[in-house]
Amino acid sequence: MLTTHHRVVATGALCLASVLCQTAPASASGFQLREQSAEGLGNAFAGSSAKAEDLSTIFYNPAGMTRLQGNATQGEVAYIMPKANFSGRATRNPGVGGAATGGGSGGDAGVDTLLPSMYAMMSVSPDLKLGLAINTPFGLETDYEEDWVGRYQALNSKLMTIDITPSVAYRLNSNWSIGGGLNIQYASATLTNGIDNRLAGSATDGKSEITGDDWGIGVNLGALYEFSPTSRVGLNYRSRVMHELEGKTDYTGVVNAGSLANLIDSDATAKLTTPDIVSIGLYHELSPQWALMGEAQYTNWSLFDHLSIDNKVGVDTYVNEDWKDAYFFSLGATYKPSEKWKLQGGVAYDLSPVPEAHRTARIPDQDRLWLSAGVGYQLAPGMALAASYTHIFTQNAQVRETTSFGTLDGTYESSVDIISASLKATF
Repeated sequence: MLTTHHRVVATGALCLASVLCQTAPASASGFQLREQSAEGLGNAFAGSSAKAEDLSTIFYNPAGMTRLQGNATQGEVAYIMPKANFSGRATRNPGVGGAATGGGSGGDAGVDTLLPSMYAMMSVSPDLKLGLAINTPFGLETDYEEDWVGRYQALNSKLMTIDITPSVAYRLNSNWSIGGGLNIQYASATLTNGIDNRLAGSATDGKSEITGDDWGIGVNLGALYEFSPTSRVGLNYRSRVMHELEGKTDYTGVVNAGSLANLIDSDATAKLTTPDIVSIGLYHELSPQWALMGEAQYTNWSLFDHLSIDNKVGVDTYVNEDWKDAYFFSLGATYKPSEKWKLQGGVAYDLSPVPEAHRTARIPDQDRLWLSAGVGYQLAPGMALAASYTHIFTQNAQVRETTSFGTLDGTYESSVDIISASLKATF
């Protein structure tokens, strides 16, 4: 028979294995992922830094663990369904005449993905809690048809991060709780694009693939102030994590001549820093049935000012990104018609960090409006289920991207649908 400790470890190992198999599409602005909680998604993540109603508080504000009782585990899964459709045209490098690039529109560049998360908590005492979270806080995948007009700008782009976050929380007094943990973060990236062999006198295309990965460490800090048992405010800070991805650049079918003579297989490195994030959340119960909540979040995306890939031999890559800091705002409400049931709703506005002048086919990002709904059900004493749905409306994104192979000019129409579910067990 499994002990409590063995169940926690087994659940964590299974969830980590699932996470390692996934590459997530960005559903928030930039390449940020918010879908670490089905309960949180039901309110469009309003109040996530203050609610502390399930174990996802280990991610959103570890200080919130002091509001939870006993030992517990929780599993989450979100199914993210992004759509990104391009319409427009591309032209080749003037060195080969600057004619229109042949091909299609690339199909739907969004990639449907399952995104799991795992949490576990142990109560050392009523005031001291230990927690563990395994999440994917940043991720991206866009994937185009091989013959699309923008193939020289992008084919496949993948970024995956995994955060393993051991945490601790302590209640200082009846009002204040503090918490924190280490973000042990793994990052992996793959970028592919077509190579226009016409620059070397051939009519066929080649292909470039850049891969790399790295481990880094950051922190997750939080504080919770409870005005009363029914009203509180939470503050959370997630630090930047600096990576130096190590990997390689491989070329397939490239004519190594003329202006392409320096495109040589090589070891490669690239620097990536995931941004600092500051969140503040409010939660207030109007009555035993009704609660209102809100959230504001700042993300230090201006750290992402360029993408630089340094090859040991051959040609380096430098792309000016010049992203700006971004904000996320959400409001939500919860109604509890009975002790077992709760109904949720929420709306959010998510500002994009990507300036139009630097928008690319790899990340055709734009501002987003979230509409969310969710339901919670107490299956049995110590066991709770949550499920939620969100539709994200994204403004049309204009792209004019110029590289050494030519220019892509057009418009993206995008949207995202998300369904999520969680199961929490307390023992």
